[in-house]
Amino acid sequence: MKHQNPKQYAGVWLDSQHAMILAQSEDEGGNYAICDKVRAGEYHGGKGEHAMNNADQSNSLKYFKTIANLLHKFDGILVFGPGKSQEQFINFLKEDDQFNNKQISIDSAKQLTDPQMIAKVRDFFASHPS
Repeated sequence: MKHQNPKQYAGVWLDSQHAMILAQSEDEGGNYAICDKVRAGEYHGGKGEHAMNNADQSNSLKYFKTIANLLHKFDGILVFGPGKSQEQFINFLKEDDQFNNKQISIDSAKQLTDPQMIAKVRDFFASHPS
């Protein structure tokens, strides 16, 4: 009889500059915890609006790729935070075939404390099992 691995879930709080990955942690006895933090790159190039816009797009792609690479092992992902970064990140994930069979949800949230973020992810997956 084949033993199925339990599904793994993660939350991603992000804005345009920072992201935090929250997932169940063996170190925390299976409770949700912040397991990774990602900071967006900064522009250090030439002057001019066109150069800055190209650099912003390039930095956003690198930022989203870094976050996405941390999420491949998860079956369910909740993306939340302030602003429009969540929608942009979800669109980025939709273009990546590795995320086709994953349950991806989006929610808005203002600035939250770490315990509030952890509770939001834990409660979301407790009430929305796949």
